[in-house]
Amino acid sequence: MSAGQTPPATADAPNVPRDAPEADTAPPEAASREPITLLRIIEAGSWAATIIALVFTGWQIFQWREDRKADLSLEMVARFSDLEYAGRARRQLAQFWWENSDDLAKVTAVNGGIPSAQRRNFLDLLFQRQPAPQRQKQFAAVSEMANFFDQVELCIATKRCDAQIATDYFCGYAANFADLYQGPLTQVRETFGTAGLGTGLQNFVEARCDD
Repeated sequence: MSAGQTPPATADAPNVPRDAPEADTAPPEAASREPITLLRIIEAGSWAATIIALVFTGWQIFQWREDRKADLSLEMVARFSDLEYAGRARRQLAQFWWENSDDLAKVTAVNGGIPSAQRRNFLDLLFQRQPAPQRQKQFAAVSEMANFFDQVELCIATKRCDAQIATDYFCGYAANFADLYQGPLTQVRETFGTAGLGTGLQNFVEARCDD
């Protein structure tokens, strides 16, 4: 080699800066593992939030239905006293009792009263003894009350009304009505061909008021 010439670079000396960083030799899947894990966490959180939202919505719908059932039951209670509905029939029947209070007191006494069948027969005789116009009003009242309790039972059977509210409020009156007014109710059915009238009343009393 002549003087002044630069010696050639050796084969094992790469032409790179000495302080250059080493190449990243990690496998590609290791580099992408963290973003995939984060994505899965986000997806799981999204599913959990959706499930919670569905459960909450279902609970709200259930609560709304329960509240609506209670509201409808209370509407029936209001109609029971409203003179535009069952209250008018109740007043008409109460008038009958007031007019015959002395006789009826003997057969409806808690202690010493006559048997149920005789009591009903006695009540039937009192009905028949009334003047025709008054008797017709009483039969109409019996029909209206039976129809009202048919509606109460239908409301419960279709799960539109709250059974507990209805039974707590109506059972006492309904049971007495079904027992005392069998005769007049039967006559109404035969006169007007309404064989199904009072069926709901009977189901209500037998299925829900036995206690």
